Amino acid sequence: MLSEIQAKLLIVDDLPENLLALDALIKREDRIVFKALSADEALSLLLQHEFALAILDVQMPGMNGFELAEMMRST
Repeated sequence: MLSEIQAKLLIVDDLPENLLALDALIKREDRIVFKALSADEALSLLLQHEFALAILDVQMPGMNGFELAEMMRST
């Protein structure tokens, strides 16, 4: 039986192939996986959803994963 509550997960990586690979590894019926190609895109998603888990690339152009994590903690 499927749980009525689905965990929302966020994957942030500037490489589309990494997003696809991680999505394939963690996708299940009890999870909704959101993907973002940049920290800015991730911040937009964070304003709309509450995530149980975020997987962040630390080496992205612009704002890196460490900076994004710091912003996530402050909200």
